[in-house]
Amino acid sequence: METGAQTGDFSGRDRRAHPRANLDLGVNVGRENLPVLPVTALNLSASGIYCVSRKSLGELTRVELLLRVDSDHEISARAVVIREEQLADSNYGIGMFFTSISDENRAFISEIVARALDRADQ
Repeated sequence: METGAQTGDFSGRDRRAHPRANLDLGVNVGRENLPVLPVTALNLSASGIYCVSRKSLGELTRVELLLRVDSDHEISARAVVIREEQLADSNYGIGMFFTSISDENRAFISEIVARALDRADQ
């Protein structure tokens, strides 16, 4: 069942505080005492990221993220898993909220998202 937070409220508007863009980014997820898990980011905002993973992380798990934007830019952040769902292909869709990210990296993400949304509108 989809909620208003996922699809927007009843008027069709997205209630998220930060715009979100569909982007295909490589991300490494680090968890305490476990090997790094590579995942694929599907969308990104200044407040969080939604990824697809072969493995479950578990809701409320705290993680370290390394986002590879391009060959010149990597962003590190801490996050917490706020949503996890098993997908039809047996992978996991994982929504994470940034709990610690530099102001510079948050601003850079906002720029990336704005550019991606501008391209999508053209």
